[in-house]
Amino acid sequence: MSRSDEETEEQRAWRVLSEAGLVEIRLDEFAERIRDVKRIVVVRLRELLDFDTGIEERESAAYSLGTLKGLELKVLANAPKPPDPSEM
Repeated sequence: MSRSDEETEEQRAWRVLSEAGLVEIRLDEFAERIRDVKRIVVVRLRELLDFDTGIEERESAAYSLGTLKGLELKVLANAPKPPDPSEM
């Protein structure tokens, strides 16, 4: 892969993130957005479990939920800590 191909991939990734509304999110809002998406995936997973659907979509939803949880934990671990009121 040439350097121009790598830049194209990077530009494409940024465009997709921007179109999804993920680039403009403030860091302190990111964990909340992830929790919102997790709630939506959980609802969908419950629907899939209630109906006799193919296992592929259920596995995909469950995998997505795990990925979102991992992302949430990383965001929370790297988020700036609020000031300690006792130090003021």
